[in-house]
Amino acid sequence: MAKASGSKKGRSAQGRATPKGGGSLGRYTDAESSGRYTKATPTSAKVSPRWWGPVLLTLMLLGVILILLNYLSVFGNPSGWLMLTGIVTIAIGFLMATAYR
Repeated sequence: MAKASGSKKGRSAQGRATPKGGGSLGRYTDAESSGRYTKATPTSAKVSPRWWGPVLLTLMLLGVILILLNYLSVFGNPSGWLMLTGIVTIAIGFLMATAYR
């Protein structure tokens, strides 16, 4: 089969469908000049207060102790409220741990 002479469908005379080079074609603008870019916060600015670590560990341990004492019936009959208090205390400590820097 022989090739058809003439122009190729979808291509210019140079053989390209789009013009070569040119970084400013179309609607492209870099992120910094358009306001979509947020510079990274320096690592020195991301520091938790000194009390953060001890408080979160205390809350988690207090929650575990409350649950254990509840099951050991130290406060009388096991209570659902003590169990819930222990779980919530552990959850608050866990949330604090996720925000620790």
